[in-house]
Amino acid sequence: MRKYELDISYEGNMPNEVEFTLDDRYVVKIGDERFYNLMGETMLSAFNGLVHPDDVTTFEHFVNSDMSEEYCVVRCLIKNGTYRWMLLLKKKIYNVGSERMVKLVAQDIIVISNDFDMYYHRVRKYRALMNVIEEKIFEYDPETRMLTIYCYRNNKSEIFERMDLIEWRDACINKGYVTNDDVIHFEALCTSILSGMSSFTVKFSSSIMSRGERVDNLVFNGQALMIESDKRLTVGVISEPDKRTRVVQEHTDMDEAKLDSATGIYNKKAITDMITEEINKAAVENKNRQMYLMILDIDNFKRVNDSYGHYFGDEVIKSFADSLRMSVGGRGLVGRIGGDEFMVLLKDVSVEEIRIMLKSMRKGLKMLLAQKQPEYLFSTSIGISQFSKDGTDFETLFKIADAALYIAKEKGKDRYIIYDYDKHGDILADMKHDIAFGNEFMKPMAKYELAANIVMKVSLGQMKVMDVLSEIMDKLNIHGISIFAGNDMKCIYSTGHYKIKVENASYIYKDGYESHFDEYGINCVNNIASLTINFPEAFGRLRDNNICSFVQMKTMGNDEQEYTFEFDIFGTNRRKWSDTDISMLKMIVLGMTNAISGRLTD
Repeated sequence: MRKYELDISYEGNMPNEVEFTLDDRYVVKIGDERFYNLMGETMLSAFNGLVHPDDVTTFEHFVNSDMSEEYCVVRCLIKNGTYRWMLLLKKKIYNVGSERMVKLVAQDIIVISNDFDMYYHRVRKYRALMNVIEEKIFEYDPETRMLTIYCYRNNKSEIFERMDLIEWRDACINKGYVTNDDVIHFEALCTSILSGMSSFTVKFSSSIMSRGERVDNLVFNGQALMIESDKRLTVGVISEPDKRTRVVQEHTDMDEAKLDSATGIYNKKAITDMITEEINKAAVENKNRQMYLMILDIDNFKRVNDSYGHYFGDEVIKSFADSLRMSVGGRGLVGRIGGDEFMVLLKDVSVEEIRIMLKSMRKGLKMLLAQKQPEYLFSTSIGISQFSKDGTDFETLFKIADAALYIAKEKGKDRYIIYDYDKHGDILADMKHDIAFGNEFMKPMAKYELAANIVMKVSLGQMKVMDVLSEIMDKLNIHGISIFAGNDMKCIYSTGHYKIKVENASYIYKDGYESHFDEYGINCVNNIASLTINFPEAFGRLRDNNICSFVQMKTMGNDEQEYTFEFDIFGTNRRKWSDTDISMLKMIVLGMTNAISGRLTD
């Protein structure tokens, strides 16, 4: 089929629906994995550019209307260059700051109509199977919080229990249906269901199924299903292997000891043991298995707690864990290994699938958390190692993934690094050196990439001045930074543990001090003792603030005002500023001057 023609063929591998969110300029702000698989990862940002020209007016009217207009039908251009008929469903309208957002679901009409018969026959088949099994079925809807236990008899469902999950849990314990050590396993079951655990098996003895008349050994096997990108349903089967004899089960496949109480995902010990077991098994049975170990860290999390409080910090952790668990689904294992650190093993996936999953997850989290705290811009850094290619034991894969995470942080955060020997070298050999000496030994390229990333973000208004200064101090081991402006060189920004409040740098215009700035507006002083004789005022101010080395950089702003940036080292360990340090700091200074003088940031 030629490009831009209407395609009405049926392909079984095409998704029947995708989900995405547009802003008031029709720019795609979030898309799920299926969306990027269908439309292409490098698609045009403005979605109306993908709508058939004859349908653009209909589409734009629909997006701009309120929730009373629930759907429209348009032709959309997909990544293979053909148009498909799409049913657009409006799911939600909301605001992020002053921006209007519209959440949409696009359903391929040809696909869903062809799939209907297939799904209908499947439903009939599964209902027939449920008629002949003795086990009861349970399901939990997190939106209604209702747990339903039922079975099928004569092609009709018979409800055994339908109750709020928490009320059901409390009632079973209060009525004595679950007693003694079995209470721990029963509560672990409720926690697994409530948290949406991807899969679980819990065994215990109770009289739940007979409502207190008989004690049975019960086995709950459950799994979480994604109904929509933000909605999941937990379903499972209740087995009674021995209805006549009460045997207290000491073992349970999922109990509270394996769960992180704050997030409901596996804790450090559980996730480490489970991943180690998976890796050891693959090393023996199938070294060609596609598996990836990921270490994830929330960027600047301490600043989240300091700026927005621990309550919002806990919400960020929980939201991140939920999003990670839903994104991984049945493709792997997810656990929390530290305060803001997580570990994931992905099984039987390709690099392309990982890239799309991470892109969708990170965008979704940014939008979700921005609704709750508009000033907070979520980001995460991720290091990834590959089984067999990078190692066949947990310790090696973990070290490489952790070192790749370190590289992601060094490059400016908010990114993922999949380790590649050709790009990153022998990372294990270099890791000891990097960790021992820290950020002073950032490679020159990493410093320039950091500078470029900061300049881009501050120019777009995505980073505030104080955030930039904190980032520079953290990455380059600088102890204090001050920014001065105007004829009196009044201090307009300052951060660091100065002994005396920094008010101005008026000495710059006295006693010929300006002559020490070179043709690029840079004054680099490795030892302030060199100022003692000719510039005693400058020397006195710097000494009183415990400054031993500094770099000053002068620029002219868009407002025709002169700015001076000063980067200070405290104490007695004087700094010899490298050419790389000077060059990257100059890049940042020029970008920040444009932003400050143009009022593009706070």
